[in-house]
Amino acid sequence: MSAARPPEPPDPPRSVFLSYASEDRQAAQLIRDALPTYGLEVWYDESDLQGGDAWDQKIRRQIRECDFFMPVISARTEARHEGYFRREWRLAVERTLDMADDHTFLLPVVIDETPQTGARVPEKFLAVQWTRVPGGQPSAALEALCRRLASGLTITPESPRKAPDAFSGTRVAPAGRYPEFPREEPGQKVRFWALAAAWPFQSAWVFFNRFPKWIRICIYIWLFVLVLSKGCTSSDDDRPEKLTPAQTKKLKQISDSYQGNADKADVAKLGAQIAREFSRAAAGNAAVASPLLAIPFSARAGDAVGRRVADSTFAQVYGRLAISRGNGVSLTGEPLPDQSAAIELGRAQHAKYVLFGTVEGQPGAQELAVKMLAVTDGTVLWSKSYPAKGADPATIAAEVNAKVLSLDED
Repeated sequence: MSAARPPEPPDPPRSVFLSYASEDRQAAQLIRDALPTYGLEVWYDESDLQGGDAWDQKIRRQIRECDFFMPVISARTEARHEGYFRREWRLAVERTLDMADDHTFLLPVVIDETPQTGARVPEKFLAVQWTRVPGGQPSAALEALCRRLASGLTITPESPRKAPDAFSGTRVAPAGRYPEFPREEPGQKVRFWALAAAWPFQSAWVFFNRFPKWIRICIYIWLFVLVLSKGCTSSDDDRPEKLTPAQTKKLKQISDSYQGNADKADVAKLGAQIAREFSRAAAGNAAVASPLLAIPFSARAGDAVGRRVADSTFAQVYGRLAISRGNGVSLTGEPLPDQSAAIELGRAQHAKYVLFGTVEGQPGAQELAVKMLAVTDGTVLWSKSYPAKGADPATIAAEVNAKVLSLDED
């Protein structure tokens, strides 16, 4: 009969390295005393370091060999720029570099109201869930966590924070913290400058997120309304290229003297004046094929007011078109009375578009109707009527100029 096989010795308890700032010693001692009752062995810098031990080397060895690392976080650790506990934290983070991403090793505990967002801790600490242990007093959350670890159960890591950006190789700053300025590495000059260029925008985003939530909401609403207003604004609000005061004055002088409805020779004179006074403008020439043909605006014979409005407005319109588009607009010889005649003339001049206008209506209620036509099929691309009484030729010309299609793309 064979002898009974001796029972295998139980596995040693899993170990926890407890790291804390000296100011939090009392709270750390409470946690230290509680962990063994939950089935975990605690390494604590006052428990095993004896005289003659190489203190720093032993701490490093314990961090390399422990099963879990539990940093104690508080307002005191936040306030300290330096401290040996920060070295311990870095050593623990370095060890995680050799671990699988889903392996539980870091167990941050916070003993006061210090928020996880923006805490002055290694970024790896922000990638795992913190456990609240007010004042170091054992809590149900701490007990549940430790008993699961002691039993060997795995814990699904929670990630309240974005992981480091593997592509950029730089730290992604937690919310509330400005990103670190990138470091230039040998052979990575282009990449460094790209990251350096992005750094101000990342910092600006952090700065924006430091505003109170209600201010950020107001800014979002304002931006939304601004974008919506831009998208919904009719092209009627497009602003044409502004003329200088000197150009505006000169164009008004030309329009005041232009009388195309009474003297057909004034049409040719208008084109020559515009070309002479404005260097970019080209002299209107019916023999030159241009995408847009400008036809002098017309009014009924005997309608002195209508003719004055038609002439002065057309001079301003043609002047602006010639100044902004040069050879993109040509000028025909005389006013035309209707739309069909304008389209036929456009075809004869090999133009793509025709711009013409007529003053219509009874005395005292006349309106200047301006139209932009497609020569190929006679489609009205744009039209608008303006009251002749009190009409401002310069304002009408600015709007018409803004509506003319961009001939540079044709």
